[in-house]
Amino acid sequence: MVGGLALFLIGVVAPESPRWLMSRNRRADAAKETAKVQPDIDVDAQLATVESAIQQDGHTATWGEIFSRKWRQPLLIALGLAVFQQITGINAIIYYANQIFASAGFSTEISRATVTLWAIGGVNVLSTFIAIAFIDKIGRRLLLLVGLIEMGVSLAVVGGAFEFIAPTADAVATSGPTTAGIVTVVALVVFITSFAFSLGPVTWTVINEGFPAQIRARGVALATAVNWASAFLVSQFFLSLVDILGSTWTFWLLALFCALGWIWIYLRVPETRGLTLEKIQEMWAVKS
Repeated sequence: MVGGLALFLIGVVAPESPRWLMSRNRRADAAKETAKVQPDIDVDAQLATVESAIQQDGHTATWGEIFSRKWRQPLLIALGLAVFQQITGINAIIYYANQIFASAGFSTEISRATVTLWAIGGVNVLSTFIAIAFIDKIGRRLLLLVGLIEMGVSLAVVGGAFEFIAPTADAVATSGPTTAGIVTVVALVVFITSFAFSLGPVTWTVINEGFPAQIRARGVALATAVNWASAFLVSQFFLSLVDILGSTWTFWLLALFCALGWIWIYLRVPETRGLTLEKIQEMWAVKS
């Protein structure tokens, strides 16, 4: 309820989109909002560009057009980000946090519930504000790259810590978490923090910015479907991987995916900070 109320209040005070205002023939309001968000640009020239783009947006692309060479670059970026967001382990860790913390030596249900609430839930919510504060100041790419480095290192530390953690049955018999268990919790807090200011929110920002209006609905829908399919597969097989590889190698595998994601983003994902949707669309046209 609190979250829903907060979202409602933010929606009330959030500025209108100049593009939406232009589509409703409210040019004066669009000019006012544009000047608020981008005070240093030529507002009239910007609105003229938006108006021209709106006139071309009447055509809704078919699925065939979405997969055409023209839009291949933004589509591959969207799908790649959707996959890497999940195969680095976020939902598996959230879903199975109780079992992970039990293995780390948190033997009682109350201790596991408390550490899950604050180390996973609370940190996830609070750290998202880092992305809100810096996404338009330092850019999408830097947040993604820094976040993946921290995620990979923290997962590697978790994997190393599990080398010193007894199997669950022995851990439950202890009086509390061991030093290695505490290290696991701290490392997972770093992981959640890093995800919450990088791959979590920034992925969807880049995906939505990357598609032009005529294919955005289908493109984002496809990226969302791939994202949830990836989440299903990772969550479905996470415990099986733990049984087969052990906790240490499972977390090191997730760390490897972070490294692969970093390399892919560094090579393939352009910076879109400060670019209008029209400029981003022109960028794809140049690259295609």
